[in-house]
Parts: sequence; structure tokens; C-alpha cells
Amino acid sequence: MRTSMSVGVDTTDFLADPIGPATVARALVHQPGEGRLLWAAYATTHCFDIPGLNPDGTSPSHGGGLPAFDEDGPDLVVWGPAPDCLAHRYVRDIPSASSRRLWTLTPQRLALHTALTPPPREEDVPQAGFLAKAASGLAKIGRELAERVSEHRLRFGANVADEPVALPALEPVAEIPRSRIVGIEAAHRGSAPVLRLRLVDRSGIDFLVGMTDLDECEYAAGLSNGEPSLRPGARAEWVAKLAEKSRMLAERLVGPGEQVLLAGTANHGYAGVQLGRELRLPHVPIGRMPVLNVPTPRWPRPAATSQQSSGWLDDPTIAFWAQADRADRDAVVLADMLAHTRGVARLVVTRARLALVAATKLLATPPDPVPPLTTVLELPPSRIRGIVAEFAGRSLPPKPLLRLDFRDGSTLRLRDPIAARQAAAL
Repeated sequence: MRTSMSVGVDTTDFLADPIGPATVARALVHQPGEGRLLWAAYATTHCFDIPGLNPDGTSPSHGGGLPAFDEDGPDLVVWGPAPDCLAHRYVRDIPSASSRRLWTLTPQRLALHTALTPPPREEDVPQAGFLAKAASGLAKIGRELAERVSEHRLRFGANVADEPVALPALEPVAEIPRSRIVGIEAAHRGSAPVLRLRLVDRSGIDFLVGMTDLDECEYAAGLSNGEPSLRPGARAEWVAKLAEKSRMLAERLVGPGEQVLLAGTANHGYAGVQLGRELRLPHVPIGRMPVLNVPTPRWPRPAATSQQSSGWLDDPTIAFWAQADRADRDAVVLADMLAHTRGVARLVVTRARLALVAATKLLATPPDPVPPLTTVLELPPSRIRGIVAEFAGRSLPPKPLLRLDFRDGSTLRLRDPIAARQAAAL
């Protein structure tokens, strides 16, 4: 599925993304003996690479051709030696482009779910009698009023300001038993990396689902086979140019001769903190904070599922996540400032320091003379135990995270592909 994620040199914004597919899948894959969820992915488009079929699945004698995809191409490619192969049979009755579909893999099966068909509206159902018609009219008026109120609320894709991110309603439509699957591995279709699922009759399905790096496909293959990721880092080649531009821009934010190792983006999203047994979501700063001229954001609220273990990984509203045993730990101090600045402060790591940098105009009492940028928090590099780029969770495509491990035992993760790409290159 095409993500609505926006990543620029200066800003990362996931607020318009849907809730991650793994979170949705966990509510659906609960058959007896199902086993744990291995991965889940959204998809909307597919095509066929089968002799005797057009890419849209029609016979050459019936015309056909390429399905209507967006510029990024299909989410998956169905391939095989001939029509009516297993892969073809499993997918042929599904429209090549339709509403959201969810693919889930468990030790027992590969399952496909699609969006539920909405029930007919009351005004569309034949009614009998005056009272029935009146009730239908009142219901229609109520809906129209609700829609008008909703029109004035900020929307981020399907997410609405001040409302929790919601899970979609899906129903099962097909499944492939694991006994029919002979292998799942990272592969290439032309120059494009894919997650390849091979079936017993030499047919299969290539999953792209937004993955553009071999690292992502190898991570997915590791999940498929119940193994950890093949490497802790992430190349994230799709964001390499942005990462280099961000680092060069940060060179202008620091002192002369100060070597920038890593420069993140401003990041639209809440901070969450697991403080011992207390979950703080959205996190409200604990320490003393400077007064800022920053309006309270009107963002969607975190999903209810983010209260669960690792649920935050699939929540598009959460940009930062800290884990610590005490409030005075370094990760919490950084999470305080990131939450207080509404994610506007950018992380910069040099050989001399770790800093959060923000526009000076955000300060209620800026210094005189006023520099364009101000360091709002600074730590010596000796406090950092490690900087790692990592994938986490069971949603595809995996989103690269930047993980900062501190010597006091605390950890901070940032949903920042640019910073993660730079850390992977260190």
C-alpha cells in the first residue's frame, strides 16, 4: 500500500498514515493453533507475471494490459508457469486494484483480509409508513449535521485531529496453508528487491508493499522464518540523498570546525515514555522547561492499541519513545524537550556533543542578538553508549528507527528515517 508518510530534509511526518498492519492483524489471526503473527502488510494493487495472461490477469484474446497503478507500481506480483497455477488461483478473483487489503503471515497460513462492505444507509432501505419515513429523515439530518461538523476538523489522511487513530474493519477472503509454501526469501524482480513467497507448484507471489531496500526484504524474510533480522542496521537507500543533505545543512547549525556525525529532522508526533511500570502517552514533560511560543498541536490522538506492549511501533502519531527506570535518566530528559517543543527540535550529534536544536523564535525570551537557531538541550558524547539504526515490529514495510542507548541504562528511539540512514553509515 502506498504510504502517506512525508519525509523531507527538515521534517518527518507520519500523521496521515493508517495504524500499522501488524496491530490490525493481531485482532484477526486467532484461529486454534494459529501461532504468533510473523508479519503483516497492507496492499491495494497487484499484477500477474504468468505466460498466457495479461498483467491485469485477463486473457490476451480479451485485450487487457497493465492495470491502473500509481507511479510506484503494484504492491505484489503474482507469478507462475501457467494460468490456474496455485498463486493464480489464490489471487485471480481479487480485483487488481481495490480498497485496502491486509496480508498476514503466521506459522499456519498466509491470510488475506479486505475492508468490510459498509451496510446500506437507512435512507436507502425501503421503509413503510409515516413514522418509518420520519425516522429515516431525522437520521439523515443527524448524519448531515455530523458531517458538517467533521468538515471543520483537521484531517490527516483518514485520521482526525483530537480523535484516537482507529483500526479498520476487515473480513477474511482467502488463505494459503503454510503446507503449500515451500520457501520465503529476499529476492530481486529486475532491479527491485522483493519478499518472494514460493509455492509447491513453482508459482508464487512477490511482495513489494512499499519496500524499496534489500535490507527491508531481508528483515521481512527473517520475520517469515521466525528468525531475528539479518543485520541490526538499515541502509535505507531511498532516503540516502536526503540524509546527506540534512547532514550538510546541520554543518551550518554548529560551531566552526565541529564535525557533524548525525542530523535528524523535525518530527511531527508525540513522545511516549515507559518510566518503570508507568506508561506516559502522550508524554508530558517532567522536568523544568523553557517557555516557548509553540501552539498546542491539533494532531490525532494515539490509538488505544498503543497502550499494549510495543503497540507504539504501529502508531503514526508517536515519533519518539523513551524507556528508563527513573525520570532523571538521559532518554527521559531528551523526551521531555522533544515533547515540549512538539517535535520541532532537531537532533544533532557531533564529536563534541549531542544537541537538540530549534529555531530561536520559538523561545518566549530569545537572547540578544537573536541567532536563527538555538541549542535547547545539550549532553556530552560520553553519556552515549551507542547509536544504532534498527528495524522493529512486524509491519511491512518496516520503518527504520534511530536508537540512542545511554550509559545510565535508558534508551530513546526516534522514528526518523534520515537520522537512521546516517547512523547506519557511521
